[in-house]
Amino acid sequence: MNTILLPTDFSDASISAGKYALAFAKQVNAKKIILYHTYIVPINFNVIPTEPVLIDEDVADFEIMKDSAINELKLFKEELKSDDFPDIEFVNLVNYGFFTEDIKKVQAEINVDIIIMGINGGGAFTENIIGSDSVVVARQSTVPVIIVPNKSKFTRINKVALISDFIDIEKSVPTKQIICLLDETKAQLHILHVSKNAGDSFDKTSVECQQFNTLFNGYNPVFHIEEALVFADGVNDFVESESIDLVIIIPKKHNLLESLFIKSHTKELAFHSHKPLFVVHS
Repeated sequence: MNTILLPTDFSDASISAGKYALAFAKQVNAKKIILYHTYIVPINFNVIPTEPVLIDEDVADFEIMKDSAINELKLFKEELKSDDFPDIEFVNLVNYGFFTEDIKKVQAEINVDIIIMGINGGGAFTENIIGSDSVVVARQSTVPVIIVPNKSKFTRINKVALISDFIDIEKSVPTKQIICLLDETKAQLHILHVSKNAGDSFDKTSVECQQFNTLFNGYNPVFHIEEALVFADGVNDFVESESIDLVIIIPKKHNLLESLFIKSHTKELAFHSHKPLFVVHS
């Protein structure tokens, strides 16, 4: 993991994510952090636009907004920089556009290994209706995304928990990316299943456990089951009891009809996890 992309809107959540990214970079020996910000020119609703596009880049406000964004990014970098991280290269990237669309282009153009972002809790309306840019990026990204809860402080990654429903293990688990994380951090792998059924337990000789043991041969995964009616509560209880430092989740793909009736565990954890979330796709 040589290159980390750190999107920022200069909020407190971004500062928390930035500090986490620095410490994470030190543990995995990353060499570069790209500080990334997008901006748009405020629309003057007294003027009717001639085309359904972003504001004309020739207007005076464009240069003002661009200069402001560049200066804010410089200040953000100065706030993050520390003598404890002398070998990390910082690169500032300012783009004009809409963040959740522009980041797709950035990922394609820059050889990014991982994205680290902050997130703010916003109540039921934000979580269920508006959502979060971090969740959108995590769902669409072609590289792993770490979502850092606001005010979360970095703890050295010694234990990671992979959340699994034990369905289609061989097809759905992105072994390569998870093994890369394990190799870079030297962390112990725990595999957690959250169940609503009382009395559920693991048979370590089961087909599912054997599949995981084959996928992570040599990494000696430790299996756990947690009973909970609320998924995020089960994960958080386990994280606290086992001193987990990073939670790994693999988003499930749902069609439009399914998404109306199935609550996204990724979104639920993004807003409620007590520990940073490592989101990676199958």
